[in-house]
Amino acid sequence: DMPTPPHIIERLCQAAQDPANHRYPEAASLPELRQAIAGWYKKRFDVSLDADLEVLPLIGAKEGIAHIALCFIDPEDIALVPDPAYPVYFISTMLAGGKPYYMPLTKKNKFLPDLDIIPEDIAKKAKFLWINYPNNPTSAVADLDFFNKVVKFAWQHNLAICHDAPYTEVAFDDYRPVSFMQADGAKEIGVEFHSLSKSYNMTGWRIGMVVGNAEIVGALNTVKSNIDSGIPQAIQYAAIEALTGSQDCIQQHNAIYQRR
Repeated sequence: DMPTPPHIIERLCQAAQDPANHRYPEAASLPELRQAIAGWYKKRFDVSLDADLEVLPLIGAKEGIAHIALCFIDPEDIALVPDPAYPVYFISTMLAGGKPYYMPLTKKNKFLPDLDIIPEDIAKKAKFLWINYPNNPTSAVADLDFFNKVVKFAWQHNLAICHDAPYTEVAFDDYRPVSFMQADGAKEIGVEFHSLSKSYNMTGWRIGMVVGNAEIVGALNTVKSNIDSGIPQAIQYAAIEALTGSQDCIQQHNAIYQRR
């Protein structure tokens, strides 16, 4: 419920005045935005990304999450989905003709899915495993040990990992959440969705990204190119400012959230 930081709004206003930004945007978004995303991941998580192959801006992370099932889910395929979870994970699976298999998140297991109890026949049929940390709605967090275990599980069962990570910048008391992309082999087996909505109070701007495995990122770009016409370029320039400009706003927002 807080406004977008002024320096981001100012950059939007500047970009909106440029007639070049009144046209259809580039299909995979501005190279400068992809480079800004890759640079942010390197600075924040020490993760190296190929801006041309492993980074794709989205019209909000939700859009990418909803469409990725169309890339890989065939009728009767299974997606492993946490329960409770963001509804788009399982609804997008069903819209693509697949079936969600629900993994309970329990207090006993620190609200992490217990991969060891997933039936072998289910795991073999699964195309995706969805995870989301820091978690909505439980607020649980995951460490690299868990993410490394997820990567191992994915290799064992020939499935892809989709990590939804919009809350990595919302944390208190010097705790800094890790990225799934920091796990050994994560880029070879999965992708991570991120969003500027929570970090920079840009929920209404609809700007996010997916990073990671080049094949998965490329497939999503192919689907998107037949569904949408990209992110308005003025918003892309504002996103570049958000990612490369002052990050003081994140700490300021978190201080307010913590007081509340």
